Order: sequence, then structure tokens, then C-alpha cells
Amino acid sequence: MTQQAPQQPTQNSTQNPAQKPRRVDASMSLLNNLMAHPIDEGYAVAARTRPKDGAKAHRSRHRIMLVAATLVLGFLLAVAASQNYRSAPEAEKQRSELIDRINQADDRLTGLRNHQSDLADEVRRLQASGLSNDSTGAALQQKLDDLELQTGAISVTGPGLKAVIDDAKNADSKEGRLLDVDLQQLVNGLWTSGAEAVSVNGHRITSLTAIRGAGSAITVDYSSLTPPYTVLAIGDTATMPARFAQSSGGRWVQYLVSNFDVRMTITTEDSLLVPADATIALRYAKVGSR
Repeated sequence: MTQQAPQQPTQNSTQNPAQKPRRVDASMSLLNNLMAHPIDEGYAVAARTRPKDGAKAHRSRHRIMLVAATLVLGFLLAVAASQNYRSAPEAEKQRSELIDRINQADDRLTGLRNHQSDLADEVRRLQASGLSNDSTGAALQQKLDDLELQTGAISVTGPGLKAVIDDAKNADSKEGRLLDVDLQQLVNGLWTSGAEAVSVNGHRITSLTAIRGAGSAITVDYSSLTPPYTVLAIGDTATMPARFAQSSGGRWVQYLVSNFDVRMTITTEDSLLVPADATIALRYAKVGSR
């Protein structure tokens, strides 16, 4: 007979309630805790609370810097205003003195030009008396008169057109204000219409005369003029008005009148005086055979 092995006593499947169940990996609890919570709880709490505190601190610093910058800017503006207030009377005084000096220089220049014109007239009278002795001298004097008329060396009297042109009534810095090119077009239109002599505000226009802009002013022969501008043109009054209206200069001015409210009047005159160019001088001379 075979001997049966003694049966092992069966283990009770129920456990003692007082005894806690034992995890299989209880021996690795420290490692598991490190894996489950890699950051210490204190760091996590600090990380949650820091943004709020940091934002408040940042906003506080920003306010302080803004207030400081405002105070500094206000102080600088106050200093600048105080300096401008103190220097305003001195600046106004210097400006007034400069204007007086400019006016005095203009008056002196006008006086010198008038004196030069008087001397030139005296020279011409002496020249005419010396050339009027024979026919050859008289012919030469007539040739000189024609050349002086063309160059603007002598004043001219005769019938012609009188054009008065002015800025628009409510002109500003951009529209309605006459420019140097507008005055150039007007003068060129009169030349092409048959004008023999032209002047602008008393300044004779010659081949050497410059019409330029200097800031908001227009200069003619380097003299600043103010509107309205009076343009005199001696010529045939029977043909000049129609020819001027058809010229490019006449159309240019009419465009300004129609679109920018520039004011202009043109009249025919029986007698006009166009002065000589006071700045003209003899630069070249050639001795010819007689």
C-alpha cells in the first residue's frame, strides 16, 4: 500500500481585521514616493503663491516708476516754461532789433539804387550831347537807345497792361497763396504777348532778373515783395489782352483764379512808367570801327 502523505493544514482565508494588509512592494515605498512626488510639497506651495505676489510686486514697482517719471517730466516742463518765460522779452527785443536793421538796410539799398539811377541818367545826357554833333553820332545814339531799352538800362513810358494779382482772401500755407512760379508764368505770358518792358512792384524785369521764392515771400531781383503784386507791361493795348489770354501764362493764371480763388484784375492803361533796372551794369565792351 502506498502511504498517503499527511495533508497540510489549510490556511484560513480570512485575515485578522486588526492586521493591515501588507503591500507586495512595501520595501520600495521610498522609491515609489520619490517617483510619485518628485517635487517637495514646500516648493509646490511656493510655486503656487509666487505669481500672485510677484505680479503685485511688479505692478507696485511699475506704479512707482510711472509716478517718478511723471514727476521728473513735470519738473522738466516747469523748468522749460520758466526759462521761456524769462527769455521771451529778450528774444522779442532781439527780433525787433533785427527787423529794424533789415528795414534800415533796405532803405539804404533803395537810396543807393536811386542815386545810381540819377548818375546813369546824367551819363546818358552827357553821352547824347557828345554824339549829337554829326549824323554818325546820332545813328550811334539811336542804336544805344534801342539796346538800353532791350536790356532795361533806361526807363520806358507808354501804353500797356496793368495786372494786379493777389493771394486768395482766406489763403493758408498750402492753398490760395501765390508762389514764385505763378509770378514767373504771369511775366512770361506778358512777354509772349508782345510786351516791350515789364516791371513787378517797381522792379524792372530783364534777362538777368531772378524771380525766386524765399520761405513764404517772393523775391524779385533779390528784393522781397509782399502781395498784392502789380505787374506793368508796356506794349500794344489792341493786341496784348487777347494774346495774353491765349498764352500759357494767361491760362495758368486763369486756372489759379478758377480753382484756388486767387484774385487778379487786368486793365489797359494809356500811360505807364516802367523804371530802369537800377542794378544793371556794364560788364563787357568792345571797341568797334567807325
